[in-house]
Amino acid sequence: MKGLGNFGKIAVGWSLITFSGVYAFILSKNSIDKKRVESMQIRDRMKKANFGEYEKSERKFV
Repeated sequence: MKGLGNFGKIAVGWSLITFSGVYAFILSKNSIDKKRVESMQIRDRMKKANFGEYEKSERKFV
């Protein structure tokens, strides 16, 4: 970076910071999307498992 002036050094720094921020955002977004898909699959399995005929319980819940 010897040939770069102050403006060049600042431009390189900002480009690195911008790239790092965008990359971190994409990684966190993908992680959140994966967790959301897992959560939706679990909810779907719970809904599917809750269908059917059930005997009426004699217990009274207070």
